[in-house]
Amino acid sequence: LSTGHICTGSTTLSTPGQSTVRVNSILVARQTDPTVSHPFPPNPPCAPHVAKVNVGSSTVRVAGLPIARIGDSADQGAMTSGSNNVFAG
Repeated sequence: LSTGHICTGSTTLSTPGQSTVRVNSILVARQTDPTVSHPFPPNPPCAPHVAKVNVGSSTVRVAGLPIARIGDSADQGAMTSGSNNVFAG
């Protein structure tokens, strides 16, 4: 995902908070699921922090939370990857 930061432009999601629903054999990420720790501005030092998926689908939920999709807000950026053959409203 894109962090929206100058120091570290991208990061990945940590293990999702749910462990039962998969899409294309990958656990589904949801709103509030955390990123891995990554540096944060201002220029130096960039203190490490953990962010989260900010928003998700308004209609599709997994374990009570909206699922994250490509383009959904995460940290100060957005989700940039996901399953290209699965679509959620």
